[in-house]
Amino acid sequence: MNVVFRVDASNEIGSGHVMRCLTLAEKLREHGVTATFICREHVGHLCDLIEEKGFKVLKLPAPLRNTQIPLLTPHSHWLGAPLEEDAIQCKQLLQRCSVDLLIIDHYAIHYEWEHILRGIVRRIMVIDDLADRKHDCDLLCDPTVLDNPNKYNLLVPTHCNTFLGPNYVLLRPEFYEQGLHSRLRTGPVKRIFIFFGGVDPTNETGKALAAFLELGREEIQVDVVVGRSNTHKIKLKELCNQYPNLNFHVQINNMARIMHLADLSIGAGGSATWERCYLGLPTIVWSIAENQKEICKDLGRKNVIKYLGDCDLVKQENVIEKLNEMIENEQERTNMSSAGFILMKGNLDHHKQMIKNILNLGE
Repeated sequence: MNVVFRVDASNEIGSGHVMRCLTLAEKLREHGVTATFICREHVGHLCDLIEEKGFKVLKLPAPLRNTQIPLLTPHSHWLGAPLEEDAIQCKQLLQRCSVDLLIIDHYAIHYEWEHILRGIVRRIMVIDDLADRKHDCDLLCDPTVLDNPNKYNLLVPTHCNTFLGPNYVLLRPEFYEQGLHSRLRTGPVKRIFIFFGGVDPTNETGKALAAFLELGREEIQVDVVVGRSNTHKIKLKELCNQYPNLNFHVQINNMARIMHLADLSIGAGGSATWERCYLGLPTIVWSIAENQKEICKDLGRKNVIKYLGDCDLVKQENVIEKLNEMIENEQERTNMSSAGFILMKGNLDHHKQMIKNILNLGE
């Protein structure tokens, strides 16, 4: 079975889309699937990381400066080319390939792009979490749907098979392995985990770190994790090196283990939200992208996370106040830990079922 992913990363887009596609690609590879990626060479692309994972990358040219891109969707500029041009470029790359499944994880792509590719691929799958545009697809996965199972009824064809809700979050194998040793967070806070995604352009990591240092809690260990695309990583590392209780990590492969060791976390919305929930790690969250806001609000109302609001509105003093409150309130941390476990309870079984459905398309 041959699968092709159309996905991008950049300093604006972030790394989350590529990371979740890599997770799915690695899972499919275990079943003998050949996976290839199509990515545009934006500033901050992760083509090298994808290749390090053993996958072929078909590269689209970097966006030209001052290119006028019609805003067909709020995220159209993320393609780095007009919609039709991007679709035609991808079609040319795949013209001589036999593609069983094309998987699209891109906010700028919708049914018009998909229709252009429809003639040269057997099936199309979309990974989304916005539900703001129509798709011409056979499968759709949106792990952020909590209370509206009919969210995509008018946005996908009637034959489309949908996988909606946190039970379909694509978690890396390390999280399932670590999940066998999950623990309800009780007792004092001895270790804190800080992570704001692979890019973190506004340096929310620095904001969280500065807030923690203001507390003067030298007895608490802190793991600070950043991606290789983080432009602030040198200064953050220099800061961490000044304190024996601050541990700095870049593009690690043992994220689940570090999360497991933590008693409390500070981070953004996005894919890491579900990883923390799966391991029952209570978290103080603020959103760093528009698409994170609603899901963060919903999870905050359900007491799964402690949501402080949008990054532009969250000040260091807000973080200091909430962090101190959470450190002192063991019962609230325990309740949040339990809520995370409950939310993700059926994830592994549902994940396996979705993989089975994808593999069946190649038969």
